[in-house]
Amino acid sequence: MKTTMGEKIKDMRVERHLTTKQLAQMTGISEAVLNGLENDSGRDVGYSRIIELAKFFEVPTDYLLGFTESRITKNIELKALGLSDKAIEVLLAKRQDNELVSQLIEHSEFSNLINAIDIYVKQLAAKSINTINNLTAVVQRGVENYVAGAGMPERYGAAMNYINETKVDEDEFLRYRIAERFNQILRDVYNANAANAEKSVPSVIAESNEMTGFMVELLDQVKAGDVEIETPMDAVALMMVKMGVSEQEMYELFNGFTDNGNELYAFFEGNN
Repeated sequence: MKTTMGEKIKDMRVERHLTTKQLAQMTGISEAVLNGLENDSGRDVGYSRIIELAKFFEVPTDYLLGFTESRITKNIELKALGLSDKAIEVLLAKRQDNELVSQLIEHSEFSNLINAIDIYVKQLAAKSINTINNLTAVVQRGVENYVAGAGMPERYGAAMNYINETKVDEDEFLRYRIAERFNQILRDVYNANAANAEKSVPSVIAESNEMTGFMVELLDQVKAGDVEIETPMDAVALMMVKMGVSEQEMYELFNGFTDNGNELYAFFEGNN
């Protein structure tokens, strides 16, 4: 959700523990103007004041003006991010939800997830794990030699099973740790987006019974010859019209899940 210029200015001021009076003294912009800005009163404050605030808070003017939600200047060197050209192309193409990508990266456990993946793919833990397994094998051999000379003691089988369980399968162990961290991140991001997800679902399809009613109605129209359906896409498109989903929502939905987004959009354009 985008924030207004006033909300951004207030957020940054509060983050620095400043009052509007203190901010006015530091920037040379009157307190009345600052209050008007924070309240989004709509007054024309002049671009020079926006520049002054952007300099003071060390953010790009585009951030204050609403062209971007990033406080980081556009002039940042891409090489500083350490991304490959292909990775940058993927992000710029926006075939995925980059806002969701940002939420994953911002999670407190993301660095730990990447570090765990790094250890796994580069086999950085192999030496340590092999050392542990070798020590376990030595202990196991010692127990076996003892039993060969002194006879099998009580609970020998349980002891050997315990020793075997201490052996570490590098692949299984590390993939488990990676999955564990990713699942934690995914749960937190899911919970953070749950409220917005509920709001984005059209109210007309909130109840499955109502959706079933639309399907039955459409089938009756087809049977009566009132509606012609040549392809499955036609049926889906007509269903979504009945469910009250807008053309743009339909386009975005199908463009995200299938290769037929443009086809669906064209269908609706041709039937309006």
